[in-house]
Amino acid sequence: MASAFRTYVLPGTPDGLNGFALHEKSFHAAADGAEPAVRQFVRGPGRLLFVCNNPAFFADQHLHLAQAARRAGHTVLVAAPDWFGAERIKRAGFAFLPIQMERGKPTLRAEWRAFRDLVRLYQATRPDLVYHVTLKPILYGTLAARLAKVGSVVNANTGLGFAWIDSSIRTRLIRALIGWIYPPVIRHPNRRDLFLNRDDRALFLSDGMADVATSTVINGPGVDLRSFFPSTEPPGDPVVILPARLLWHKGVAEFVEAARILRQDGVRARFALVGDADSGNLASVPRSTLMEWNMEGIVEWWGHCDDMPSVYARAHIVALPSYREGLGKVLAEAGACGRPVVASDVAGCREIVRNEVNGLLVPARDSVALAAALRRLIANRDLRNTMGRIGRQVVEGRFGEEAVAKRTLAVIEDLLYRAPLESGRLRLVSVPTPGSPKALPADAVAAARHAGDGMSGDPNRVRLSAR
Repeated sequence: MASAFRTYVLPGTPDGLNGFALHEKSFHAAADGAEPAVRQFVRGPGRLLFVCNNPAFFADQHLHLAQAARRAGHTVLVAAPDWFGAERIKRAGFAFLPIQMERGKPTLRAEWRAFRDLVRLYQATRPDLVYHVTLKPILYGTLAARLAKVGSVVNANTGLGFAWIDSSIRTRLIRALIGWIYPPVIRHPNRRDLFLNRDDRALFLSDGMADVATSTVINGPGVDLRSFFPSTEPPGDPVVILPARLLWHKGVAEFVEAARILRQDGVRARFALVGDADSGNLASVPRSTLMEWNMEGIVEWWGHCDDMPSVYARAHIVALPSYREGLGKVLAEAGACGRPVVASDVAGCREIVRNEVNGLLVPARDSVALAAALRRLIANRDLRNTMGRIGRQVVEGRFGEEAVAKRTLAVIEDLLYRAPLESGRLRLVSVPTPGSPKALPADAVAAARHAGDGMSGDPNRVRLSAR
Protein backbone atom coordinates (compact mmCIF):
# COMPACT_ATOMS: atom_id res chain seq x y z
CA MET A 1 0.00 0.00 0.00
CA ALA A 2 1.37 3.39 -0.96
CA SER A 3 2.63 5.74 1.74
CA ALA A 4 3.33 9.44 1.54
CA PHE A 5 5.27 11.93 3.56
CA ARG A 6 4.66 15.63 3.76
CA THR A 7 7.26 17.96 2.31
CA TYR A 8 9.05 20.54 4.48
CA VAL A 9 11.38 23.50 4.09
CA LEU A 10 14.94 22.70 5.12
CA PRO A 11 17.73 25.28 5.34
CA GLY A 12 19.53 25.73 2.04
CA THR A 13 21.30 28.34 0.00
CA PRO A 14 20.00 31.17 -2.22
CA ASP A 15 19.96 30.52 -5.93
CA GLY A 16 18.95 34.01 -7.04
CA LEU A 17 15.25 33.28 -7.54
CA ASN A 18 13.55 36.43 -6.20
CA GLY A 19 16.47 36.71 -3.82
CA PHE A 20 15.41 33.84 -1.59
CA ALA A 21 15.25 30.14 -2.50
CA LEU A 22 15.73 27.07 -0.34
CA HIS A 23 16.41 23.37 -0.90
CA GLU A 24 13.53 20.96 -0.53
CA LYS A 25 13.68 17.23 0.31
CA SER A 26 10.55 15.30 -0.52
CA PHE A 27 11.27 12.37 1.82
CA HIS A 28 9.64 9.72 -0.30
CA ALA A 29 11.66 6.75 -1.45
CA ALA A 30 11.12 4.23 -4.21
CA ALA A 31 10.35 0.60 -3.48
CA ASP A 32 14.03 -0.24 -3.77
CA GLY A 33 14.89 2.13 -0.92
CA ALA A 34 16.55 4.83 -3.05
CA GLU A 35 17.60 8.10 -1.46
CA PRO A 36 14.93 10.85 -1.45
CA ALA A 37 14.90 13.27 -4.35
CA VAL A 38 16.36 16.72 -3.78
CA ARG A 39 14.71 19.62 -5.61
CA GLN A 40 14.70 23.40 -5.43
CA PHE A 41 11.73 25.69 -4.86
CA VAL A 42 11.08 29.35 -4.13
CA ARG A 43 10.08 29.94 -0.54
CA GLY A 44 6.42 30.79 -0.18
CA PRO A 45 5.08 34.30 0.48
CA GLY A 46 5.25 35.72 3.99
CA ARG A 47 2.88 37.40 6.41
CA LEU A 48 3.82 41.09 6.56
CA LEU A 49 2.62 43.53 9.21
CA PHE A 50 3.00 47.25 8.55
CA VAL A 51 2.93 49.46 11.67
CA CYS A 52 2.56 53.26 11.59
CA ASN A 53 1.35 55.81 14.14
CA ASN A 54 -0.29 58.04 11.49
CA PRO A 55 -2.75 56.30 9.14
CA ALA A 56 -3.07 59.32 6.84
CA PHE A 57 0.70 59.40 6.37
CA PHE A 58 0.77 55.66 5.71
CA ALA A 59 -2.05 55.91 3.17
CA ASP A 60 -0.33 58.75 1.34
CA GLN A 61 3.23 57.43 1.30
CA HIS A 62 3.28 53.66 1.93
CA LEU A 63 -0.02 52.24 0.75
CA HIS A 64 1.44 51.54 -2.71
CA LEU A 65 4.16 49.40 -1.08
CA ALA A 66 1.57 47.37 0.81
CA GLN A 67 -0.33 46.89 -2.46
CA ALA A 68 2.84 45.80 -4.27
CA ALA A 69 3.58 43.28 -1.49
CA ARG A 70 0.06 41.89 -1.80
CA ARG A 71 0.43 41.57 -5.58
CA ALA A 72 3.67 39.65 -4.96
CA GLY A 73 1.66 37.08 -3.01
CA HIS A 74 2.39 38.18 0.55
CA THR A 75 -0.33 38.40 3.19
CA VAL A 76 -0.44 42.03 4.32
CA LEU A 77 -1.80 43.45 7.58
CA VAL A 78 -1.75 47.12 8.57
CA ALA A 79 -1.73 48.35 12.17
CA ALA A 80 -2.32 52.03 12.96
CA PRO A 81 -4.56 54.24 15.10
CA ASP A 82 -8.14 54.38 13.82
CA TRP A 83 -7.91 58.06 12.85
CA PHE A 84 -8.29 60.09 9.68
CA GLY A 85 -6.75 58.08 6.85
CA ALA A 86 -7.65 54.67 8.26
CA GLU A 87 -10.72 54.43 6.06
CA ARG A 88 -8.57 54.74 2.95
CA ILE A 89 -6.49 51.76 4.10
CA LYS A 90 -9.64 49.72 4.73
CA ARG A 91 -11.09 50.66 1.33
CA ALA A 92 -7.92 49.32 -0.27
CA GLY A 93 -8.90 45.91 1.09
CA PHE A 94 -6.30 45.45 3.82
CA ALA A 95 -6.92 43.85 7.19
CA PHE A 96 -6.73 46.92 9.44
CA LEU A 97 -5.70 46.42 13.06
CA PRO A 98 -6.40 49.49 15.23
CA ILE A 99 -3.76 50.31 17.82
CA GLN A 100 -3.40 53.06 20.42
CA MET A 101 -0.30 55.13 19.82
CA GLU A 102 -0.43 58.79 20.75
CA ARG A 103 1.38 61.55 18.87
CA GLY A 104 2.47 64.88 20.25
CA LYS A 105 3.09 65.20 24.00
CA PRO A 106 3.42 61.69 25.46
CA THR A 107 2.43 60.39 28.87
CA LEU A 108 4.24 57.50 30.55
CA ARG A 109 1.05 55.48 30.88
CA ALA A 110 0.08 55.93 27.23
CA GLU A 111 3.57 55.00 26.00
CA TRP A 112 3.69 51.85 28.13
CA ARG A 113 0.26 50.83 26.85
CA ALA A 114 1.37 51.39 23.24
CA PHE A 115 4.42 49.17 23.72
CA ARG A 116 2.50 46.47 25.57
CA ASP A 117 -0.18 46.37 22.87
CA LEU A 118 2.43 45.94 20.14
CA VAL A 119 3.93 42.95 21.92
CA ARG A 120 0.47 41.40 22.21
CA LEU A 121 -0.34 42.23 18.60
CA TYR A 122 2.83 40.56 17.32
CA GLN A 123 2.22 37.49 19.47
CA ALA A 124 -1.37 37.23 18.21
CA THR A 125 -0.74 37.81 14.49
CA ARG A 126 2.64 36.04 14.31
CA PRO A 127 3.97 37.95 11.30
CA ASP A 128 7.05 36.75 9.42
CA LEU A 129 8.15 40.38 9.11
CA VAL A 130 7.12 43.70 10.64
CA TYR A 131 7.65 46.94 8.74
CA HIS A 132 7.82 49.95 11.08
CA VAL A 133 7.13 53.44 9.73
CA THR A 134 8.34 56.54 11.67
CA LEU A 135 10.33 56.84 14.88
CA LYS A 136 7.92 55.71 17.61
CA PRO A 137 6.87 52.45 15.88
CA ILE A 138 10.57 51.80 15.17
CA LEU A 139 11.56 52.16 18.84
CA TYR A 140 8.63 50.35 20.41
CA GLY A 141 8.07 47.91 17.56
CA THR A 142 11.60 46.57 17.22
CA LEU A 143 11.83 45.79 20.93
CA ALA A 144 8.35 44.25 20.79
CA ALA A 145 9.43 42.15 17.78
CA ARG A 146 12.36 40.74 19.76
CA LEU A 147 10.14 39.83 22.69
CA ALA A 148 7.52 38.27 20.39
CA LYS A 149 10.23 36.44 18.41
CA VAL A 150 9.32 37.97 15.05
CA GLY A 151 11.83 36.71 12.50
CA SER A 152 12.44 39.87 10.46
CA VAL A 153 12.18 43.63 10.95
CA VAL A 154 12.33 46.58 8.55
CA ASN A 155 12.62 50.05 10.08
CA ALA A 156 11.65 52.81 7.64
CA ASN A 157 13.12 56.11 8.80
CA THR A 158 10.91 58.59 6.97
CA GLY A 159 12.91 61.67 7.93
CA LEU A 160 14.41 63.37 10.95
CA GLY A 161 11.47 65.38 12.15
CA PHE A 162 10.86 67.79 14.99
CA ALA A 163 13.35 66.17 17.37
CA TRP A 164 16.24 66.84 14.97
CA ILE A 165 15.09 70.22 13.63
CA ASP A 166 14.01 72.15 16.72
CA SER A 167 16.85 73.66 18.76
CA SER A 168 15.16 74.30 22.11
CA ILE A 169 16.74 72.93 25.27
CA ARG A 170 13.86 70.52 25.80
CA THR A 171 14.17 69.13 22.26
CA ARG A 172 17.94 68.81 22.53
CA LEU A 173 17.43 66.72 25.68
CA ILE A 174 14.90 64.54 23.87
CA ARG A 175 17.34 64.12 20.97
CA ALA A 176 20.12 63.09 23.38
CA LEU A 177 17.79 60.59 25.08
CA ILE A 178 16.81 59.07 21.72
CA GLY A 179 20.48 58.78 20.74
CA TRP A 180 21.18 56.94 24.00
CA ILE A 181 18.31 54.42 23.91
CA TYR A 182 18.04 53.91 20.14
CA PRO A 183 21.00 51.54 19.46
CA PRO A 184 20.19 48.92 22.12
CA VAL A 185 16.43 49.11 21.59
CA ILE A 186 16.46 48.47 17.84
CA ARG A 187 18.96 45.59 18.07
CA HIS A 188 17.52 42.64 16.16
CA PRO A 189 19.38 39.76 14.50
CA ASN A 190 17.53 40.10 11.16
CA ARG A 191 16.88 43.81 10.62
CA ARG A 192 17.23 46.42 7.90
CA ASP A 193 17.13 50.19 8.43
CA LEU A 194 15.84 52.15 5.44
CA PHE A 195 16.61 55.84 4.89
CA LEU A 196 15.20 58.20 2.29
CA ASN A 197 18.40 60.19 1.77
CA ARG A 198 22.14 59.78 2.23
CA ASP A 199 22.44 62.61 4.77
CA ASP A 200 20.10 60.95 7.27
CA ARG A 201 21.89 57.63 6.94
CA ALA A 202 25.29 59.30 7.38
CA LEU A 203 24.05 61.06 10.53
CA PHE A 204 22.76 57.81 12.04
CA LEU A 205 26.00 56.03 11.15
CA SER A 206 28.13 58.75 12.75
CA ASP A 207 26.01 58.71 15.92
CA GLY A 208 26.19 54.91 16.22
CA MET A 209 22.45 54.54 15.55
CA ALA A 210 22.85 52.47 12.38
CA ASP A 211 25.30 50.00 10.85
CA VAL A 212 26.69 50.05 7.34
CA ALA A 213 25.84 46.38 6.79
CA THR A 214 22.21 46.63 7.89
CA SER A 215 21.18 50.00 6.45
CA THR A 216 20.49 51.32 2.97
CA VAL A 217 18.97 54.29 1.15
CA ILE A 218 15.68 53.84 -0.72
CA ASN A 219 14.57 56.79 -2.86
CA GLY A 220 11.01 56.41 -1.67
CA PRO A 221 8.16 56.66 -1.19
CA GLY A 222 7.72 57.05 -4.95
CA VAL A 223 5.17 58.71 -7.23
CA ASP A 224 2.38 57.15 -9.27
CA LEU A 225 3.46 58.25 -12.74
CA ARG A 226 0.06 57.40 -14.22
CA SER A 227 -1.88 59.65 -11.84
CA PHE A 228 0.67 62.48 -11.80
CA PHE A 229 1.34 63.59 -15.36
CA PRO A 230 2.29 66.87 -17.12
CA SER A 231 -0.31 69.39 -18.18
CA THR A 232 -0.14 72.82 -19.80
CA GLU A 233 -0.04 75.84 -17.53
CA PRO A 234 -3.43 77.35 -16.68
CA PRO A 235 -4.17 80.91 -17.87
CA GLY A 236 -3.95 83.93 -15.58
CA ASP A 237 -1.41 85.17 -13.07
CA PRO A 238 1.13 82.55 -11.94
CA VAL A 239 0.04 80.49 -8.94
CA VAL A 240 2.70 79.44 -6.43
CA ILE A 241 1.75 76.67 -4.00
CA LEU A 242 3.29 75.15 -0.88
CA PRO A 243 1.68 71.68 -0.53
CA ALA A 244 2.53 70.05 2.81
CA ARG A 245 1.44 69.37 6.33
CA LEU A 246 1.41 72.91 7.66
CA LEU A 247 4.26 72.75 10.14
CA TRP A 248 6.65 75.56 10.96
CA HIS A 249 9.66 73.50 9.87
CA LYS A 250 8.15 73.09 6.41
CA GLY A 251 9.09 76.74 5.91
CA VAL A 252 5.52 78.03 6.10
CA ALA A 253 6.52 81.31 7.78
CA GLU A 254 9.24 81.93 5.18
CA PHE A 255 6.77 81.23 2.36
CA VAL A 256 4.27 83.72 3.75
CA GLU A 257 7.01 86.33 4.22
CA ALA A 258 8.29 85.79 0.67
CA ALA A 259 4.75 86.27 -0.64
CA ARG A 260 4.50 89.50 1.34
CA ILE A 261 7.79 90.77 -0.11
CA LEU A 262 6.75 90.03 -3.69
CA ARG A 263 3.32 91.59 -3.27
CA GLN A 264 4.88 94.72 -1.82
CA ASP A 265 7.13 94.89 -4.89
CA GLY A 266 4.12 94.72 -7.19
CA VAL A 267 4.70 91.19 -8.51
CA ARG A 268 1.49 89.79 -10.00
CA ALA A 269 1.05 86.27 -8.65
CA ARG A 270 -1.06 84.23 -6.25
CA PHE A 271 0.33 82.25 -3.32
CA ALA A 272 -1.46 79.32 -1.70
CA LEU A 273 -0.91 76.94 1.22
CA VAL A 274 -2.27 73.48 0.39
CA GLY A 275 -2.68 71.27 3.45
CA ASP A 276 -3.94 71.36 6.99
CA ALA A 277 -2.63 71.83 10.49
CA ASP A 278 -1.40 68.69 12.26
CA SER A 279 -2.54 68.75 15.88
CA GLY A 280 -0.43 65.66 16.65
CA ASN A 281 2.81 67.45 15.77
CA LEU A 282 4.45 69.92 18.16
CA ALA A 283 5.51 72.09 15.20
CA SER A 284 2.01 72.53 13.77
CA VAL A 285 0.94 76.00 12.64
CA PRO A 286 -2.23 76.93 14.57
CA ARG A 287 -5.40 77.00 12.49
CA SER A 288 -6.12 80.48 13.85
CA THR A 289 -2.87 81.72 12.29
CA LEU A 290 -3.74 80.10 8.96
CA MET A 291 -7.14 81.80 8.96
CA GLU A 292 -5.56 85.16 9.79
CA TRP A 293 -3.17 84.88 6.83
CA ASN A 294 -6.03 83.89 4.56
CA MET A 295 -8.13 86.88 5.66
CA GLU A 296 -5.14 89.19 5.27
CA GLY A 297 -4.98 88.25 1.59
CA ILE A 298 -1.23 87.68 1.41
CA VAL A 299 -1.69 83.94 0.91
CA GLU A 300 -4.67 81.72 0.21
CA TRP A 301 -5.31 78.67 2.37
CA TRP A 302 -6.82 75.88 0.30
CA GLY A 303 -6.85 73.31 3.11
CA HIS A 304 -6.42 69.56 2.74
CA CYS A 305 -6.96 68.12 -0.73
CA ASP A 306 -7.16 64.44 -1.71
CA ASP A 307 -6.89 65.12 -5.45
CA MET A 308 -3.32 66.41 -5.64
CA PRO A 309 -2.91 66.00 -9.44
CA SER A 310 -5.67 68.58 -9.93
CA VAL A 311 -3.89 70.91 -7.48
CA TYR A 312 -0.64 70.76 -9.47
CA ALA A 313 -2.62 71.35 -12.69
CA ARG A 314 -3.88 74.65 -11.20
CA ALA A 315 -0.37 75.75 -10.19
CA HIS A 316 2.59 77.17 -12.10
CA ILE A 317 5.31 76.78 -9.44
CA VAL A 318 5.71 74.52 -6.40
CA ALA A 319 7.68 75.63 -3.34
CA LEU A 320 8.97 73.62 -0.38
CA PRO A 321 11.24 75.81 1.77
CA SER A 322 11.57 73.05 4.38
CA TYR A 323 14.25 72.94 7.07
CA ARG A 324 14.81 69.20 6.45
CA GLU A 325 13.00 66.36 4.68
CA GLY A 326 13.18 62.60 4.52
CA LEU A 327 12.39 62.87 0.84
CA GLY A 328 10.18 65.72 -0.33
CA LYS A 329 7.44 63.72 -2.03
CA VAL A 330 5.64 66.86 -3.14
CA LEU A 331 8.76 67.84 -5.08
CA ALA A 332 8.68 64.49 -6.91
CA GLU A 333 4.93 64.89 -7.55
CA ALA A 334 5.51 68.39 -8.91
CA GLY A 335 8.23 67.09 -11.22
CA ALA A 336 5.97 64.28 -12.44
CA CYS A 337 3.37 66.94 -13.28
CA GLY A 338 5.91 69.03 -15.18
CA ARG A 339 6.06 71.87 -12.66
CA PRO A 340 9.30 73.65 -11.66
CA VAL A 341 10.16 73.73 -7.97
CA VAL A 342 11.87 76.01 -5.48
CA ALA A 343 13.19 74.21 -2.42
CA SER A 344 15.64 74.59 0.43
CA ASP A 345 19.15 73.27 -0.13
CA VAL A 346 18.78 70.65 2.60
CA ALA A 347 18.67 66.88 3.01
CA GLY A 348 15.61 65.37 1.36
CA CYS A 349 15.18 68.23 -1.13
CA ARG A 350 18.47 68.23 -3.01
CA GLU A 351 17.98 64.51 -3.79
CA ILE A 352 15.21 65.58 -6.19
CA VAL A 353 15.97 69.19 -7.13
CA ARG A 354 19.01 69.86 -9.30
CA ASN A 355 19.75 73.54 -8.98
CA GLU A 356 19.20 75.48 -12.22
CA VAL A 357 18.11 72.25 -13.94
CA ASN A 358 14.65 71.19 -12.77
CA GLY A 359 14.30 73.88 -10.11
CA LEU A 360 16.06 76.29 -7.81
CA LEU A 361 17.65 75.64 -4.42
CA VAL A 362 17.81 78.36 -1.77
CA PRO A 363 19.19 78.51 1.78
CA ALA A 364 16.78 77.28 4.46
CA ARG A 365 15.05 79.86 6.70
CA ASP A 366 15.78 82.66 4.19
CA SER A 367 12.59 84.34 2.98
CA VAL A 368 14.51 86.97 0.94
CA ALA A 369 16.36 84.30 -1.07
CA LEU A 370 13.09 82.40 -1.47
CA ALA A 371 11.36 85.53 -2.79
CA ALA A 372 14.19 86.14 -5.28
CA ALA A 373 13.98 82.57 -6.65
CA LEU A 374 10.21 82.73 -6.96
CA ARG A 375 10.48 86.10 -8.70
CA ARG A 376 12.70 84.55 -11.41
CA LEU A 377 10.27 81.78 -12.18
CA ILE A 378 7.18 83.98 -11.98
CA ALA A 379 8.69 86.28 -14.62
CA ASN A 380 9.98 83.61 -17.01
CA ARG A 381 7.49 81.17 -18.53
CA ASP A 382 10.08 79.55 -20.82
CA LEU A 383 12.29 78.76 -17.84
CA ARG A 384 9.32 77.25 -16.01
CA ASN A 385 8.47 75.01 -18.97
CA THR A 386 12.07 73.88 -19.46
CA MET A 387 12.57 73.02 -15.79
CA GLY A 388 9.19 71.28 -15.65
CA ARG A 389 10.02 69.10 -18.65
CA ILE A 390 13.35 68.05 -17.12
CA GLY A 391 11.64 67.48 -13.77
CA ARG A 392 9.40 64.84 -15.34
CA GLN A 393 12.47 63.06 -16.74
CA VAL A 394 14.19 63.09 -13.33
CA VAL A 395 11.17 61.56 -11.60
CA GLU A 396 10.67 58.92 -14.28
CA GLY A 397 14.29 57.87 -13.93
CA ARG A 398 14.49 57.51 -10.13
CA PHE A 399 11.29 58.15 -8.24
CA GLY A 400 8.53 56.15 -9.91
CA GLU A 401 6.30 54.29 -7.47
CA GLU A 402 6.77 50.87 -9.08
CA ALA A 403 10.58 51.13 -9.13
CA VAL A 404 10.70 52.23 -5.47
CA ALA A 405 8.33 49.43 -4.41
CA LYS A 406 10.44 46.88 -6.30
CA ARG A 407 13.61 47.99 -4.50
CA THR A 408 11.88 47.89 -1.12
CA LEU A 409 10.35 44.47 -1.75
CA ALA A 410 13.82 43.16 -2.60
CA VAL A 411 14.92 44.17 0.91
CA ILE A 412 11.84 42.56 2.47
CA GLU A 413 12.27 39.29 0.61
CA ASP A 414 15.97 39.12 1.35
CA LEU A 415 15.15 39.34 5.07
CA LEU A 416 12.47 36.67 4.73
CA TYR A 417 15.05 34.36 3.18
CA ARG A 418 17.59 35.04 5.92
CA ALA A 419 15.14 34.58 8.80
CA PRO A 420 15.91 31.39 10.75
CA LEU A 421 13.17 28.84 11.13
CA GLU A 422 11.86 28.70 14.67
CA SER A 423 13.13 25.91 16.86
CA GLY A 424 10.86 22.90 16.52
CA ARG A 425 9.01 24.37 13.53
CA LEU A 426 9.29 23.73 9.80
CA ARG A 427 7.12 25.14 7.03
CA LEU A 428 4.84 22.97 4.95
CA VAL A 429 5.57 23.62 1.28
CA SER A 430 3.63 21.01 -0.70
CA VAL A 431 0.90 18.40 -0.49
CA PRO A 432 1.78 14.76 0.21
CA THR A 433 3.39 12.91 -2.67
CA PRO A 434 2.83 9.22 -3.40
CA GLY A 435 5.55 6.71 -2.70
CA SER A 436 6.20 3.27 -1.29
CA PRO A 437 9.28 3.51 0.91
CA LYS A 438 10.77 0.51 2.68
CA ALA A 439 12.71 2.65 5.09
CA LEU A 440 12.88 6.34 5.86
CA PRO A 441 16.34 7.89 5.38
CA ALA A 442 18.16 8.94 8.54
CA ASP A 443 17.97 12.67 7.78
CA ALA A 444 14.20 12.41 7.31
CA VAL A 445 13.86 10.68 10.67
CA ALA A 446 15.88 13.45 12.31
CA ALA A 447 13.71 16.08 10.67
CA ALA A 448 10.57 14.28 11.77
CA ARG A 449 11.73 14.29 15.38
CA HIS A 450 12.61 17.99 15.12
CA ALA A 451 9.28 18.89 13.54
CA GLY A 452 7.27 16.91 16.03
CA ASP A 453 7.82 19.32 18.92
CA GLY A 454 5.09 21.82 19.70
CA MET A 455 3.40 21.63 16.31
CA SER A 456 -0.17 20.74 17.19
CA GLY A 457 -2.90 23.29 16.67
CA ASP A 458 -1.05 25.26 13.97
CA PRO A 459 -2.35 24.46 10.45
CA ASN A 460 0.70 26.03 8.81
CA ARG A 461 3.26 24.03 10.79
CA VAL A 462 2.35 20.37 10.94
CA ARG A 463 4.04 17.11 11.88
CA LEU A 464 6.16 15.18 9.44
CA SER A 465 4.53 11.74 9.46
CA ALA A 466 3.83 8.74 7.28
CA ARG A 467 0.33 7.95 6.08
